[in-house]
Amino acid sequence: MIEIEVRGRRNGTLDDGLPTVLVRLSEERTTARELIRHAVEEQVRELRADAARCRRILDRHFLSDDELRAQAAAGAIRPPRQMADPDVAEEVARAWRAFARGTFVVFVGGRQVVGLDEEITLRIGEPVVFLRLVALTGG
Repeated sequence: MIEIEVRGRRNGTLDDGLPTVLVRLSEERTTARELIRHAVEEQVRELRADAARCRRILDRHFLSDDELRAQAAAGAIRPPRQMADPDVAEEVARAWRAFARGTFVVFVGGRQVVGLDEEITLRIGEPVVFLRLVALTGG
């Protein structure tokens, strides 16, 4: 059993992002897909106490730039559904899609993971970061 701390960050901001969570895995070797699944499950568990905040944070991290632009053009960026308790399986699938299209990247021990099925080795004490990429304004 190995426990790994996973941090969620957005470049260029100091705002309310994904919570840092402790992910428990049965072994050190896993795939990015499994690491993301376990991390999102823990993030949703951590955020569930406040459904509106949970939805806002998950959307900020996993909505694509195109989805954000379309909503902004309509006048407001709103959650894609009612403020219901998030469905964990749906959020995991959304995170996988966001990773696959480059909405966020994963760094393990300072090295970027490039594919969902890439095998990675986790080590206690090495940072794992989910970094939401945000386009810089004006460029």
